[in-house]
Amino acid sequence: MTKKDVKGDKIVADFLKFIGGEVYSLIKTLAYPEKPISLPYATLKELLLNHVKCTSFECRERAKFHKMIRQNDQKVSEFILELQKQAAKRNFMIDFMCN
Repeated sequence: MTKKDVKGDKIVADFLKFIGGEVYSLIKTLAYPEKPISLPYATLKELLLNHVKCTSFECRERAKFHKMIRQNDQKVSEFILELQKQAAKRNFMIDFMCN
């Protein structure tokens, strides 16, 4: 082991100690079957950022869909088409399972 490896291991150990139980549990799930302590810091960071990025996108699309309102000057057929376009972008099974 080099000095750089020891420093990297210390960063990972400190990071895992600092984040707390709830986030550690999430990282453990995301990193499965590997153990979080065996992964480099860059990999742990990437796992968390990718998870947050996907979650934010899904939430934004869900909110956009639920906020859709037909405008007074908009034809019903046009509004239905917009609803269908938004529905095609979303996975309604996720909402169904979450509720």
